[in-house]
Amino acid sequence: MGFFEGVKGMFSQSGADKAEEWQILEGKDSVDKLLSRSESTPQLIYKHSDRCSVCIFAKSNLEQQAGDISEATDMNFVDVISSRDVSNYIADKLNVRHESPQAILLNEGEVVWHASHGSVKAEPLMEVLRKN
Repeated sequence: MGFFEGVKGMFSQSGADKAEEWQILEGKDSVDKLLSRSESTPQLIYKHSDRCSVCIFAKSNLEQQAGDISEATDMNFVDVISSRDVSNYIADKLNVRHESPQAILLNEGEVVWHASHGSVKAEPLMEVLRKN
């Protein structure tokens, strides 16, 4: 596949369609359940907007390593446009200012790593997962 086909593929995917590993967070109850699950299994929250090119590149980067990431943590997805209330609830519950794109990793109920904008990348996430 050439460069332009790869770029076209990134922009043709929307929301959480590409990676089967994404679990969509819809509603505050789903966030509360995620927080409970984080006591026994690490949880990744990824906040995304299809209107943001940085989000598209960040999501693509995570999805390239989705197999490895999903072996170590559950992958949770929030569409910040259609689920603004969920995104804000996460920010309030975790005391992490909302940004987009944003990745937040929880382990044993605590935020152990978070990144936003151009810092949302699979490799730093994997480094933290290897340590936890």
